[in-house]
Amino acid sequence: MKVEIKERALKGGNKGLYLEYYEKGFRRRENLHLYLIPDDAPNAKSINKKTYLKAMAVRSDRILNPPDFEKKSEPKDGIDRTTTWLEWCDEYIQYSIDCRNSKTMMQHKTKVCKRIHDYLDRIGKPDMLMKDVTTEVISDLYDYMRNDYRNPIQIKTRDGKLGDFTLLLFGETVNAMFNKALRDGRIGYNPVHGLNKQERFHWPDKHREFLTPEELVRFLAVETATENEHQVQIAFGFSCMTGLRLGDMQRLRWCNIRPMGDGWAVSIVQHKTGSPVTVPLNDLALSLLPPRPEDDAENVFRLVKKPEGVARYVRRIAQKAGITGKDLTFHCSRHTAATLAISAGAELYSVSKILGHSSITSTQVYAKVNLEKKIEAVNLTKGVFG
Repeated sequence: MKVEIKERALKGGNKGLYLEYYEKGFRRRENLHLYLIPDDAPNAKSINKKTYLKAMAVRSDRILNPPDFEKKSEPKDGIDRTTTWLEWCDEYIQYSIDCRNSKTMMQHKTKVCKRIHDYLDRIGKPDMLMKDVTTEVISDLYDYMRNDYRNPIQIKTRDGKLGDFTLLLFGETVNAMFNKALRDGRIGYNPVHGLNKQERFHWPDKHREFLTPEELVRFLAVETATENEHQVQIAFGFSCMTGLRLGDMQRLRWCNIRPMGDGWAVSIVQHKTGSPVTVPLNDLALSLLPPRPEDDAENVFRLVKKPEGVARYVRRIAQKAGITGKDLTFHCSRHTAATLAISAGAELYSVSKILGHSSITSTQVYAKVNLEKKIEAVNLTKGVFG
């Protein structure tokens, strides 16, 4: 099999490098996510030389250890050979409507289909059949979304480039679209499954803001100026003890605060996931609850409706508490709950159940945060012993 390094011109004068595999009757492309800068850029010659050497190293490895394309090169026989990709997009949207997807989810899926349409127009293949969508095509679509696509609505933010989390959701929806086609027998394989790790979209390595125990005490000690501010303050503290999301806090009713053993617990069905979660309440959480009314159907906390309004109150209280250098939103209370629990010695499985995570993988990020704090504490001893 012949393996060659190829270049692809990108906007702004950069060039993307990719490998092209070729033998009689077969051609496959692998994006390397390595980029050459324009020749007139500072230190261009040196930088591009290093980049090209990296590409050559990958090429050498692929020659010695060629990828196995046999199972991914051609679909099975007996599949739908007439439906175009865009027609399937329309069918998938209708299927999602029939499944009663939420308004937000439908808006997202419609945007994904629109971006697929833009990509097919760009490459001049608006009538591409589903059977002709290969892993190489999906890889090229993802590369287009990473580097060339611009969201005209957010052109002033990141020059219109999509954020890591938006790209991840895009990839998950494309994968779901082809999984549905595979289940229905419309295609013989899901081309998304052939992507390698570098070609896929990944969770952004995002710093998660949280309050330390000392900062939380200061936050809760602030003398609030308005009732709205007070409600946000006590709700934030309650969430720091329970890990409840803002949406659940806004819907929390007194009937969700129930006796459990010798104490009390909050028991709800999460609005985001639809799964139930029960969290015991400690003394601090109980102290933050307003007086219980006679009507258990009343809301526990009277929070303003818009998340950005809640966030403004959180930042205002944090400023009064002298908490600086942290971009706080209400969701930081959830990060605080996880970090405090793990720092206190709670095992990941228990914390994942408190947060309502479907997988412990989602909880492991907080163990990483705790490890970083441990490293920071250990490093404080440097130089003490000479």
